[in-house]
Amino acid sequence: MATQAHVYDVWSAKTRANPQALYEQMRHETPIYRSVGPQSGNNFWFITRYDDCMTALKNDERIGKEFRKHLPPEVSNHWGPPPDPNDVFEVINRHLLNIDPPDHTRLRGLVHKAFTPRRIENLRPRIQQIADDLIDEMQGASRADLINAFSFPLPITVIAEMLGIPASDREKFRDWTRTLLFVPDESENRRAAMEFGMYMSNMIDERRENPQDDVLSGLIEAEDSGDRLDRMELLSMIFLLLVAGHETTVNLIANGMLLLLQHPDQLEKLKKDATLIRPAVEEILRYNGPVETTTFRWAFEDVEIGGVTIPAGDVVLPALLAANRDPAHFENPNVFDITRENNKHIAFGLGIHYCVGAPLARMEGTIAINTLLKRLPNLQLAVDVDDLQWNESILLHGMKEMPVTF
Repeated sequence: MATQAHVYDVWSAKTRANPQALYEQMRHETPIYRSVGPQSGNNFWFITRYDDCMTALKNDERIGKEFRKHLPPEVSNHWGPPPDPNDVFEVINRHLLNIDPPDHTRLRGLVHKAFTPRRIENLRPRIQQIADDLIDEMQGASRADLINAFSFPLPITVIAEMLGIPASDREKFRDWTRTLLFVPDESENRRAAMEFGMYMSNMIDERRENPQDDVLSGLIEAEDSGDRLDRMELLSMIFLLLVAGHETTVNLIANGMLLLLQHPDQLEKLKKDATLIRPAVEEILRYNGPVETTTFRWAFEDVEIGGVTIPAGDVVLPALLAANRDPAHFENPNVFDITRENNKHIAFGLGIHYCVGAPLARMEGTIAINTLLKRLPNLQLAVDVDDLQWNESILLHGMKEMPVTF
């Protein structure tokens, strides 16, 4: 195992505002860096080079999610006792991001039956209508929090409508998902998981009796070789779709608008030529994407990556933001250029855990940003950039709020 001479404050709230600066230093000095988790006391290996991240994310059976199946109890129990199948948290944990093949292959195939490209493309006019309606509501004022007024309600409305969740209940889902993602309080987390599970169980029962033209009904009905999602898999998959279906897009829209405001030359270029929106969104995803690191993966045995041996039982944590600024793969990586070509970023991950909702997020991002630029051409940040507060999650990279004038 390589020795390390550097210590990086990778877990701090201060780092969340500009993690790329720290990752650039890590990539240059200690590209595969072992850090001790502040809560667990266990080892996390941050991977900051593009090629090394690709190695970790590809289908390597030595690295995966279901560590209890591969590691002896004396090692796996360092991450906590085995889960109780009746525990409320298990209701939301049996989804694609937490399992390996063959179960992952089965679940992903069933989800794709309900989450088809045609269904996504058919949403385009509705997404545009939602964007316009939200801006209509904003125009009665001269100042707003762009996240609360626009970048949150747009994707949560889309994914809630796809699942068939009534508009009157969508704030509940915001509370449940944000509590589970950002509130470090077990009692609050347990409350949110329990309320979510009870609500969705009732919806599942109702849809079994009265199927609708929505994704929830599609997930219930999806079948492959006589196999269907059981109730826990359904609840977990719905939770994943809600989180992945809105939190990442919230950050894509807000991070993207912040970048454009910080780079007025690129903003003007996009205003003059709206057809640049697709490469602009790809550059936003690369330069300051909505996800900082992947979800946890464990080394099932000693694994060598980039010349460093990661011991069995430790977490392998590819830093997507770092990989997407690697000068070995991107020319002038710290330059924000909406006309960048050959932009093969990994903002949505790679391999079997590549984001199922990536096409939807891209569509929402292109519609949302173009609509904001067209309808609110004088939009400006209302506070100094250094005063913006960022979420403390090392997984999701986004602001708590984004005050703007227009």
